[in-house]
Amino acid sequence: MNLSRKTLLYSSILSVIIVSLIVGYFILMLPSLYVAYMRDRNYNSIVELQEGYMKAGSYENLKVKNPTGTITVEIPLSGNELYLVNKFFRVTIDIQSKTLLEVLDQLRYYAYHTDEIEDIEKEDFKISELKEELFVNQGLSDHYPLKFAFELYKNENVFQEVSSKMHMESEDLMVYESNVTDGNNYYTSYIAFGLTDDAIDISFLPIMTPRIDEIRPVIFQSLPMIVAVALLLVLVSSQVFSRLIIQPIIRLANHAEYMKEAKNLILEPIPITGHDEISSLGESLNGLYQKIQESYQELEVKNNYLAEENKRQEVFLRASSHQLKTPITAALLLVQGMISEIGKYKDVKAYLPQVKQQLQSMQKIVEDILYLNHCSQNLQMEQISLSELMDECINSYHIQMDEKALHIKSEGQSSQLTTDRELLKKILDNFIANAIFFTPEGGKIQILYERNRVSIINYGVTIEEELLPHVFEPFVSSVGKNKGHGLGLYVVSYYAKILHYQVKLHNIDDGVKVELIFT
Repeated sequence: MNLSRKTLLYSSILSVIIVSLIVGYFILMLPSLYVAYMRDRNYNSIVELQEGYMKAGSYENLKVKNPTGTITVEIPLSGNELYLVNKFFRVTIDIQSKTLLEVLDQLRYYAYHTDEIEDIEKEDFKISELKEELFVNQGLSDHYPLKFAFELYKNENVFQEVSSKMHMESEDLMVYESNVTDGNNYYTSYIAFGLTDDAIDISFLPIMTPRIDEIRPVIFQSLPMIVAVALLLVLVSSQVFSRLIIQPIIRLANHAEYMKEAKNLILEPIPITGHDEISSLGESLNGLYQKIQESYQELEVKNNYLAEENKRQEVFLRASSHQLKTPITAALLLVQGMISEIGKYKDVKAYLPQVKQQLQSMQKIVEDILYLNHCSQNLQMEQISLSELMDECINSYHIQMDEKALHIKSEGQSSQLTTDRELLKKILDNFIANAIFFTPEGGKIQILYERNRVSIINYGVTIEEELLPHVFEPFVSSVGKNKGHGLGLYVVSYYAKILHYQVKLHNIDDGVKVELIFT
């Protein structure tokens, strides 16, 4: 199973769990929370109503939850009148009954002497007399246009009390809460008692009590739609989420495949967006690609270096072999002539030095071969004086210079260098040897010392222009009687590269200038 399907499967399982929790919450917890909330709201309604009426003395600007069933009884602290007030009317009741006035006075007294309430007995309020006077013997006034007859049933109260409690909001405000049922419905009645400086205010608020059984059917009816919408939203979001996760991984895989097929290991970094785990993986892959590319480039440099070394060794060995043929052939001819005592070769003492000279030439070629093979790995860095090393090279060619009557002139201030003495000496020796070899008799050689270079100029000779770009290649030499074997400058350029120097050669007015630049 691929990652996209796994993500969708896991998201679907998670969706079912979340939907189950939501449904359980709607069925088990939400109804009870709703009922508790409505009870608190109803209770706060009667408290706010009573406090508002006690402050304003009217229902104006008051919010009433049940305006048709809410009523406040205002009992002044003196007089025989009381008032019934709600959102729609205000009724003034003038009490003419002596019995009712006595009960009213008792109510006024105990409202301000609450500590004596426990001593109240039922007979103190003359309940039976009130009942007889209000509902049995008395009717409405004869002048009233309607006649009412009140009939009392023995079993008139079908209500059963479920619970009741008294809430003390403050010293001047308390609320009585009564919960009753008629067998089918539940009711909550709030009676708020408040005392002001002028009156006793009693407010009534009957409320149909919310029940859990009433809200559950609504929830059950809405569950299919809730579940369907929730599952749809979760599945769609899971699909989008899975794509958001998979797409970066697919890009990483495609980029890795592209990197695998890239030629010459030319690697391009992966575009990184975001700061999540996938972007961290992309950054790690970019770092890995960078390391691979750097290693590849280092390997390419080493391969090129080895190829150049192999070519150099092949060229040098071929040239050395070619060079060795001449002294070997000459030495063999001299020795053979002396052995056979042919002509002038009978004078052994005269020709043995020539044999020695040929053998020394061969020895030098062999030493150059051996030195060339190990010089790059065995550099001996030391501080030297450039002018002193140059003079040492010039002195070794004193005889050749005298034979051609050459003049050498040095100019400038020599510098101190930290380098391999023998390798630099071979470079300078080659320059001096070429200058002496190619300068015509009676010519002039000039040495110029500068801050970061030394130049050697030999006058009276030039190099063919078409040959200049190739003078540092093997087996390239000038034409004519002074033609060399074409390896000197090739070896010099190799030595200079080991020391990180640069060699430049070009024609000037009536001469050739070679420069060794110290970088």
